[in-house]
Amino acid sequence: MAQVKWQPSPQHQQGLPATVKVFVTTDSLDGKPFKAYYLEADLKDSKLEVLTRVGNGKRYTPQQYYEQETGNVLAVVNTTFFSFADNRNLNLVIQDGKVLAPQASVRRKNPKGTDTLTYYPTTGAIGFFRNRTADVAWAYNVGKKKKTMELASPYDADANGQPAPEPSKRTVKDIKRWKPQTAVGGGPVLVQNGKAHITAEEEMRGGASFRGPNPRTVIGYTPDNKLIILMVEGRNKGIAEGASLDQLAKLMVDLGCREALNLDGGGSSALYVKGKDTIKPSDKEGQRPVPAVLVLKYRE
Repeated sequence: MAQVKWQPSPQHQQGLPATVKVFVTTDSLDGKPFKAYYLEADLKDSKLEVLTRVGNGKRYTPQQYYEQETGNVLAVVNTTFFSFADNRNLNLVIQDGKVLAPQASVRRKNPKGTDTLTYYPTTGAIGFFRNRTADVAWAYNVGKKKKTMELASPYDADANGQPAPEPSKRTVKDIKRWKPQTAVGGGPVLVQNGKAHITAEEEMRGGASFRGPNPRTVIGYTPDNKLIILMVEGRNKGIAEGASLDQLAKLMVDLGCREALNLDGGGSSALYVKGKDTIKPSDKEGQRPVPAVLVLKYRE
């Protein structure tokens, strides 16, 4: 049985082409108040464009990115995790086949000492290709040219409590070039081969507070090349209390996803459709400015 029942969202459907649909649910989730939306877009529609936009050192709200675009903009959604200190994307961003932001390393205090150690996690990313298909991969950017590579499984960046060497063709057996036209990263991967497969610990996103109920942004695709963007409202007591990673994985499996990926959530979660918010952002100021978004446009 599916966890929740979905209904079309007429207010968000206005102005969208027939190949893009928005649904909403206010069913409870495992007995807790729940509210979520999902957008479904047919990647086979040749007029649909999936693009990334970055703030180039600045952060903008999804609404601001929407207003900066020309043409028929359908939707804007937040994507990568980022540094509040310098507005830097911490995950992969690709547009027109070019790396706008590489996957970042992670610095953590040595559990056995006072120094700081550098780890090289391979976090999940979703890519969109010229043949109008999508793919979720564990990705890393290798070498001076930051060539994007995919791995068959997440790299064990934290081997025996100490950093493993940076991923490369020398250190990883099953590593090969990954050449999407457009891609955004986040993590962890939630669904593989149509089944829940959560690699939070392997991607160094295993904290209990992270795994628990939160506002969420999730992206995936179905075997018939439908893009699914799930937006879960949270931190809204008595109305919408968010979802855990386990609940998200099941929701995306129930929506028919072959693969699915968690993106930055919490106060960053926002899906802006044709000039309208979907969920209520959890930051009291409203939509949080972010350094990268995914934009859906429609060629007239």
